[in-house]
Amino acid sequence: MGSLFPSLTTIHILTFLQTAHLVTDQLKIHTPGNIVIGVAGEDAILPCYLSSPRDPLRIAVRWILLRPLQSKEVSSYNGGTQTERPGEEYRGRTEFFTSQLSKGNLSLKLKNIRVTDKGKYACRVDVSDCQGDAYVELEVTAPYRILSPDNPVTGVIGADVNLPCQLSVTKLTGNFKVQWKLLNPSALIHEFSYRGGVQAESEGEKHYGRTELFIGEMNQGNFSLKLKHVQASDKAEYICSLDSENWYDEMVVKLDVTGQFRILPPSNPVIGVIGEDVILPCQLSDTVIPASIAVQWILIQPSRKPVKIFHNGRFNEDWQGMRSWGRMEVFSTEWTKGNMALQLNNVQLPDRGRYVCSARAGDWFEKVDIELEVTAIKKGKTRGAFRRGGHSHRKAPGKRTKKKKDNNE
Repeated sequence: MGSLFPSLTTIHILTFLQTAHLVTDQLKIHTPGNIVIGVAGEDAILPCYLSSPRDPLRIAVRWILLRPLQSKEVSSYNGGTQTERPGEEYRGRTEFFTSQLSKGNLSLKLKNIRVTDKGKYACRVDVSDCQGDAYVELEVTAPYRILSPDNPVTGVIGADVNLPCQLSVTKLTGNFKVQWKLLNPSALIHEFSYRGGVQAESEGEKHYGRTELFIGEMNQGNFSLKLKHVQASDKAEYICSLDSENWYDEMVVKLDVTGQFRILPPSNPVIGVIGEDVILPCQLSDTVIPASIAVQWILIQPSRKPVKIFHNGRFNEDWQGMRSWGRMEVFSTEWTKGNMALQLNNVQLPDRGRYVCSARAGDWFEKVDIELEVTAIKKGKTRGAFRRGGHSHRKAPGKRTKKKKDNNE
């Protein structure tokens, strides 16, 4: 089987054009850039040059990775014997430009660089009776990263949900392993590996039979996990990690869980009294309700466009400004109890209209309409009732009847 991931777009190595050199009476060594930035999994060139051509048979050069406790021998070249000798950890990963030694090019190609290759390197040169060093710093960057998801993800009990895990690149070369785990307590959920053309896949015990990876979309950087038949106990934090030998990255996805609830039908219309506060009810049925539920209130009135008065956890500032006679409030601390009601303070005639309350959680969505009518007096009084259209209704005056006096008075 061929690789799932044909080739990773090459990211060019950048150098900061500063000059680091050492000068002796007879020898000058320099590096055209003292910092090299390479991409993990690709090749990097550590530059090192002599100021003037030399007899390659009389050149000896050593590349050393400098470490505080113990430096590492990367590779060396002996012009007299024309032999290259890589360090034990670098076998098969180094190469000198031997055809250019006579021109003073002592640079080293470091192949398939790793995160552990990061550090300061010394180019140590011995030409005839002269010796000198030059230094170059290698920085290693990621060939990819896992994009941060929109947290939390909401799943509906009994339905399926996708936990996102998307790479910043759509192609990945070589061997790799992707894992999904529970964060706390740590437990394997699903694992997929690709090594030497062979695929292997396994599931953890706790979620066995309920998880699936999108293997056909991995060549597009999609390592998302489908969690089937969501349960209330699935509410947790999950880790998606990718290890491609040269690089490792991970990110956390938070899963919130909600039930398949509905909004209870309100009693319409709701009557508001001018100058008093009124609550427009929006109550969800008693079930599992996530804190991440999205609530929206829209006002619909004749001869004007619908207005989103509450959206994305915030009131519409323009509408709040127009409604200068009173504040609006929601009971956000009671959302997990299903109370999505809207309170209008100091109700006035312009507040009349149809209010739409909607709630969204994952793939679940529902809405209800609440009709608000405004009156000038409280229920039970007969004067000054205002209804839609602005008409005032009063009792027509009737005949007065004089009450007959009681004879006992």
